Amino acid sequence: MRFLALLGILFVTFHAEAETPASKLWVELKAKRDNLPALYQEFEVSRTFKTPSDTQASQWKTILDMSHGQWREKSIMGSGTRIRIFDGKDLFVMEEGDSEYLRPKRPPKEDEPAPSAYTFSDVDWSKAVELERRPCGIPGVDHTCVVVEIPMKQWTRNGSPGHLITMLGGTKRLRLDTETGLLLTSRAVFTIDNQRGGYQTEVVYAAKRLSSSGPADASLFQPPSSGMKEVKELSRWNAAKMKKQLIGKPAPELTVNNLQGEPVALASFKGKTVLLDFWATWCPPCRADGPALDKLYKKYGQQELMILGISVNEDRAIVEKFLGEHPHAFPVVLTTENEMPRPYQIGIFPTYIVIDKDGNVSAAVEGDKGFGDLRGLLKKAGLETE
Repeated sequence: MRFLALLGILFVTFHAEAETPASKLWVELKAKRDNLPALYQEFEVSRTFKTPSDTQASQWKTILDMSHGQWREKSIMGSGTRIRIFDGKDLFVMEEGDSEYLRPKRPPKEDEPAPSAYTFSDVDWSKAVELERRPCGIPGVDHTCVVVEIPMKQWTRNGSPGHLITMLGGTKRLRLDTETGLLLTSRAVFTIDNQRGGYQTEVVYAAKRLSSSGPADASLFQPPSSGMKEVKELSRWNAAKMKKQLIGKPAPELTVNNLQGEPVALASFKGKTVLLDFWATWCPPCRADGPALDKLYKKYGQQELMILGISVNEDRAIVEKFLGEHPHAFPVVLTTENEMPRPYQIGIFPTYIVIDKDGNVSAAVEGDKGFGDLRGLLKKAGLETE
């Protein structure tokens, strides 16, 4: 009996510690938000990476509709527009204007999926702290907002074999409307160690437009139409799709780290012609084109041309061994260690994408004849390949 009594005391003590005033408030605000007949929000989102020597940033817009447990999220990025729909049962992911969709599987014990702005599975609510209350500042609405700070959970994940990525710690600070439960701002700051140096990441959501009046348009939360094809993985882009959708338009944003861990961003190369080379060590045409690309970069790389080699789906050790035998002067990045926007998820090698000095996509060619076509395209840009 004493043992059972002790267990009871420990259970009560644990829950008393786990449910802080701030975490209890979060539950109350979530209930208010779930009771809204409809919710519409537009967020401006930014993500910044800071290393001791450089800072890289990207921005996009997220449009959110929610109603009684259902939601639709539309993220408009420089790399395209992605749509996520939760119909109360299943989550669907697709690209706007595409004919494919996927239905990610969820672990049996996982909570219902939430829109990105309202996803807080990465924080420890038992340690949440309320910092202050102040007017929300919403035009025409006299509501009070609460500011809450929550520590983020540390984690370690596998990168390439023998390569670990660790989140060392961080915090999220939220500003929430106490009347409706709506999130107005969220700022997460955390530090990552990738075993070759650390960097700090900051992700900010800022609500710019919102409405909580109803009713919602039920068609927003419907699954993809029967004319769309369900797939296990969205198809990769190729040169034909790139030509059809992006020629003459600004190149999708790309911010990655090269093999040395240094950040590389397309935006920093405006004023130069940029050549993206998608390749693999096992690809014979890629190997054949390598020396010509390296010669081209050495001739123009400091002034008029930037070449970025993108090694696709290969481990660091394999690529480093190959480059040790066949060195390139231009920087190389690994898709296995970087998050690649959809238009840069290429599956045919080699594929070459040319971006003009104004930052617009001007050409895309692929296959074993790709470099032959590329010569003419570069010549038009004023770059002789011989």
